[in-house]
Amino acid sequence: MKFIALALLVCLILPAAAETIQGVPLDAAFKPAERQAGMLKMADAGKPALAGLQRVAISSFQVEFVTKGAASASSYEIGRQGRAGTNMVVTLVGVGAPDFQAMTDKLYADFVSDLSALGLEVLPTEKVLAAPSYQKMAAGGSASPTNTRTKDTWSSVFAPDGLAIYGIGSVSTAMPIFAGFSAFSAVSGTIFGNVELQKELNASLINIRMVVNFVDLKSSDSSWFGRSSGTATVSGQFSPSVAPVNTFMTIYQPTFGGTLSLHAPLLIDASAFKEVKDTSSIAANIGLAVLSLAIGGGGSQTAIEKEVVADPEQYRSMVGAGIGAVREMFIERLRSSR
Repeated sequence: MKFIALALLVCLILPAAAETIQGVPLDAAFKPAERQAGMLKMADAGKPALAGLQRVAISSFQVEFVTKGAASASSYEIGRQGRAGTNMVVTLVGVGAPDFQAMTDKLYADFVSDLSALGLEVLPTEKVLAAPSYQKMAAGGSASPTNTRTKDTWSSVFAPDGLAIYGIGSVSTAMPIFAGFSAFSAVSGTIFGNVELQKELNASLINIRMVVNFVDLKSSDSSWFGRSSGTATVSGQFSPSVAPVNTFMTIYQPTFGGTLSLHAPLLIDASAFKEVKDTSSIAANIGLAVLSLAIGGGGSQTAIEKEVVADPEQYRSMVGAGIGAVREMFIERLRSSR
């Protein structure tokens, strides 16, 4: 089982290969049972973990809602002094903790119901919470909800009532110098803790994590041509989505382990948002200009702030349908693997 744990650790720590993956719209034509084969990916070594499930326990169930995103760009022009720079910060408003918790609770209840419908024995949460290995992992994490961030996103992470947030969902990777170590420690602690928990409960373990985004920001300095054009821009697409790679289901069995990940973004209709407002501060832009002159930059700096205003009812319905579709794909993969 140690070999399996190390294999899982490598899968969760190593970044995905750099590639552009086309998003898949969640529309009337989207059928989870038909799309799961192409949208869910698992290494061949992990596939046996999906078969032979009988007695299972859900030891971690996280839904992360991204609530703020940021991006910046800078550029120079050959033969001219100074640099152009801009940064954009976009905040989600109109929905909050009660909405996120309600969607998480429903997703969890539906998932448990689906597992039972497959003929699996699902251990009650109380048994998981009472296990020493679970208590140790929970003590190293946070109560739900918890806030976390990366270099350019801010998120709130939710779990169903009683379950803690531990492992990758409780780690901030905003400081790049510590990000790799923090992620490694969180994931390794979770993996080895779950190996012990699986033995204590005498059950296969299922961990679920989903990430809901609301904005896709692109910077003009992502290429050499953009960095040398003399113009700095940040553009954004504003619509909810279920993010790939970090949305996954991990299963621990006595001799097998595997992680099934969402491979492509699941795009949710932008009508979940009522409007996108520019809330840029004049004072902030004046401050940036003064700073640029003070340090002899001789260039231009701008700060852009936006608010994406969600329609609460539409957001709950549409995002709930999105994470529900991913749940259905996970369940269908389990069904077809039995």
